[in-house]
Amino acid sequence: MSRARRCIYIVVCGLIVVLITYFIAPHFTSQDRNAHNCRFWGIIFSGSDSSFENTIRSHLDSLKSLGTNNPDGWGICYYLAPDSSVLLPVISRGEPSAPIDLRYDRVVNDLVNYVEGSAIAHVRSGSSGLTSGIPDPHPFKRDGFYRDFHMLFAHNGLVPVDALLALIQSIDPTYLALNPPDYAPDYLDSDLYAIYIMEMIDVYHNYSIEECIKLAITKIDSALGTNSAQFNFVMSDGSTLWALHYTKPSERGFTLYYYPHEEISDYWVAASKPLDTLESWWVAVPNSTLVTLKPNQPPQLINIFLRDAQPSLGSGFGLIHPNPFTTNTMITYHLLQTSDISLKIYDVTGRLVRTLSTGTENSGFYTVPWDGRDSRGVKLANGTYYCSLDIDEDKHVEKILLVK
Repeated sequence: MSRARRCIYIVVCGLIVVLITYFIAPHFTSQDRNAHNCRFWGIIFSGSDSSFENTIRSHLDSLKSLGTNNPDGWGICYYLAPDSSVLLPVISRGEPSAPIDLRYDRVVNDLVNYVEGSAIAHVRSGSSGLTSGIPDPHPFKRDGFYRDFHMLFAHNGLVPVDALLALIQSIDPTYLALNPPDYAPDYLDSDLYAIYIMEMIDVYHNYSIEECIKLAITKIDSALGTNSAQFNFVMSDGSTLWALHYTKPSERGFTLYYYPHEEISDYWVAASKPLDTLESWWVAVPNSTLVTLKPNQPPQLINIFLRDAQPSLGSGFGLIHPNPFTTNTMITYHLLQTSDISLKIYDVTGRLVRTLSTGTENSGFYTVPWDGRDSRGVKLANGTYYCSLDIDEDKHVEKILLVK
């Protein structure tokens, strides 16, 4: 190779290195970090916590490994019960990241030994306000002032701070003074997000917690217009676990799952992604869906933007999930007042194949399972079926697809 060609070769190689270093590599690094923007986990259970020790340790060990891509600290909180009538939250936070912080495992040990009913954990990739040099500010603890409600809250994603501040102050200009942010004036979006949901629960104290969450999300969504945001969260009051999956637009890295894949369980887990090797036991929650998890009750999945399920807009279907389904599905509906209901399944010819529920029910959210069988217990053939819900004089019909 001539000297001139050698020089040209060296220059070209140098340009390629510069291109990779300053343009291509940062792009992939940014994609990797943005695909995470924090990860969370929450559990709710009844009975002895020792029954779930292996599950808790396995999940939190997996969450710790996710700290490699979420390096801005970690946080763990759990409830303990000094007596039978009181639940006290214990919150531990750390910085640096979970994989290299020896305190993480010690806190997990404490959690396993002392937890009562519920716990939440989080690893952070900072995207708002202070991004480094502080312990993970999640999970947040918030208390109601007008309503006897206390919550632990962790968020995954980014919601514009200015929009949250404006919404909080538009409802009650004094509310930030009553429930001050943990960080100000360099606000964290997740901190304000928790405060706004708490404010909605406080102000609309005649609504259920699910209705307040729906109202809060729809108001934020409306305020943001076409701007993107990621609303995923997990929240607990010690007896119930709520988790939301909503991103606009839908983004690949922001997901939500609950565990185990059962109709009824004495414990439930919600997490940003499956946290062990038993991925088939995790259920993916659809976008724009709130899941309510209570021990020994089936999961309730509520579509945030379904008009019939909005507070004050009438009763109706909330969600049929999964749909299509192979073995089991859950049919969720909402009653604003005590009503006579009839829930039935029909085939495409209009023939009644199964009556799932009839009678008078009080106001609230209901989830009814269907195993794809007719009234004799015979497994139905693949195909399209119709779920008909009569509420007093109103009729609601949804299509369900059974596949094998």
